Amino acid sequence: MFKGLLATLSREYRAHRMARFTVWAWACGAALWSVNLLLGGVLGPLGALFWVPAIASGLYYLGRLFGFVRRRLLWRLRRRLIVTYIFVAIVPIVLIVFLVGLGAFIVNGQFAAFLVSSRLRERSHELQEVNRVLAHEAGSDSSLAAEPALDRLQSSLLKGLEHRAVSYPGLEISFRLGSKGRAFRLDGTEIRPPVSIPAWLAGEEFSGIVMDRGRLELRAIDRTPTRTGELVTVFSQPITPALLDLVGNGIGPVVVVTTRLPASGTNPRSSQSRSSVETSEGIFDLAGSIYSKSLNLPGPANWLDFIVRGASSLEPVSWQSDLERKPAAPVFVYVSSRVMTLNSRLLETLGEYSRVYVFVFRAVAVIFLVIEGFALIISIRLTRSVTYTVDNLYDATKRVKKGDLSHRIKIPSSDQLSALGEAFDSMTASVERLLRESEEKLRMESELEIAREVQTQLFPTSAPEVPGLVLHGVCKAARSVSGDYYDFLKLGENQVCLVLGDVSGKGISAALLVAAIQSALRAHFYNGFVSPVGSRSVLLSTSDIVRRLNLQLYENTPREKYVTFFFGIYDAVTRTLTYTNAGHLPPMLLRGRTVQRLKTGGTVVGLFPAMNYEQEEVQIEPGDLLVAFTDGITEPENTFGEQFGEDRMLEIVLRARNAEPEVLVEEIYQGVSDWTGSPELQDDMTLVVAKASR
Repeated sequence: MFKGLLATLSREYRAHRMARFTVWAWACGAALWSVNLLLGGVLGPLGALFWVPAIASGLYYLGRLFGFVRRRLLWRLRRRLIVTYIFVAIVPIVLIVFLVGLGAFIVNGQFAAFLVSSRLRERSHELQEVNRVLAHEAGSDSSLAAEPALDRLQSSLLKGLEHRAVSYPGLEISFRLGSKGRAFRLDGTEIRPPVSIPAWLAGEEFSGIVMDRGRLELRAIDRTPTRTGELVTVFSQPITPALLDLVGNGIGPVVVVTTRLPASGTNPRSSQSRSSVETSEGIFDLAGSIYSKSLNLPGPANWLDFIVRGASSLEPVSWQSDLERKPAAPVFVYVSSRVMTLNSRLLETLGEYSRVYVFVFRAVAVIFLVIEGFALIISIRLTRSVTYTVDNLYDATKRVKKGDLSHRIKIPSSDQLSALGEAFDSMTASVERLLRESEEKLRMESELEIAREVQTQLFPTSAPEVPGLVLHGVCKAARSVSGDYYDFLKLGENQVCLVLGDVSGKGISAALLVAAIQSALRAHFYNGFVSPVGSRSVLLSTSDIVRRLNLQLYENTPREKYVTFFFGIYDAVTRTLTYTNAGHLPPMLLRGRTVQRLKTGGTVVGLFPAMNYEQEEVQIEPGDLLVAFTDGITEPENTFGEQFGEDRMLEIVLRARNAEPEVLVEEIYQGVSDWTGSPELQDDMTLVVAKASR
């Protein structure tokens, strides 16, 4: 085995330059390490000469290892299924367990911070209640003089709070009666000066957390009317380690952190190199920390009882400001505890029967583990059945590859995978059928190409020449054949018909209807109804021609087929255009900056029998521009589902109206293509442009 490994490494060294580079890089690294060891670490910076090529070679061979695993170890389906099971079943479970643990860490940590913050606020409300009771009892004194009243009030408050000194460590009391004020602690020590009442608190009671002269306190204010004047009593309890011991009792160590704004002229980011706190509102320097002095973490109940940490902002009120608002620098409380301790606290608050849910949770967890074990056994059995079938299919495909189409797989069809054996037996017939379908498809494509060439002959190869009018038309099909139709029919020397239609639907059926429309329309001009005699030779009006075409299509086409149709006759002598619009998008007649839409006519052609249509005559002045189009120009959508629209087309027409009709048509097509962002057409696009010359 050792000789085989040496032979493999030798072949690798001779065959790959990267292998030789790696060997020499590691040799150089070993030499540098030896010299560095002998000289006592003076060659530390030269380590880059080794680590850079070492990392590069490591990445290279890591890629080689991945390729080897894919080609060799994961070539067999059984191994792939095992790896798939690990990624599909095991990895999600691990991730879910990790996510649940992370959620438990975050939720329990925040719950601990919530408990401490709530206790602090509850203590401020408790101070308010004690303040209110004692102040009202003391305020019932009927003494009229301020000083005697203050003396009796102080004595009464000290006596009333004597048995509560332990519950209110560091409590300070300030009261004011009229113009006289006094402040003291529970031990009778006098404090100077008494707490001042800010302007924003005039006439109101208060309880909460405040920031006063850089000190964080619980404060409660009560106002009581007396015969001597209004008695204002202020209870202030600084947040001290002793107080944090009380609010953190049964939870864990508590830390209150106060911050301040960075010094002016300093970079906020540079302050992070010192003690600082970064919040969503900016970076603040640490001003001070208050630690609970005698609280320790509770002992773990089991190996899953891990430590959690949570943080919350206290949001005190800035006492000395003109308005009631929070300080610019935030204040945080950090709490450390354990999961089981917090859960016990939660269950205690919910009552005795809440532990039933814990039992149910544990029972469900055991059931899930049992189900996971059964799932593992079932997956192994299913994996074996899959790999057995695939092995047989692989052997059979090799036989077919050699030309043995008579080979059969003798696997009972008990599931979808084993049913592949039956499908294998009919494989040769399927291949033959696919070959026939391929030939049929080629034949149909050939016929469609012939149809496209035939339809191309239906459109005019060139626009007729008419005095005073330059014509141009283009039709671009979205498929092999188009459902749009345009035509120019010259009537004598001075008249020409302009025809534009859009057949409902697409494909071969629409193209056949286009051919029928052309045949029917041209028959009107060659069967005696219209004869080119004289300069004004129109014997039938445009409305009559459209009416006859409507009747013919209605009687000879399916009911769901119809055509939007525009038909006009231009007379060069009178420079007039007589037209009928049968449900088609109204063409635009541009005269200067004015746009006239040619709407007169009626409904679509071929949908209703015996329809009457109207016609209108418009004067065509030199310089006028007529643009007729189908909905394939205006309705294409961009990637956001917005249509190109007539307004954008009109902008292009106004911008290029002085260009030749051929150029104008190409500009419009290019604008639509740029709007859709795709060279493929969403619908048949047809444009007819007529420009009046002088």
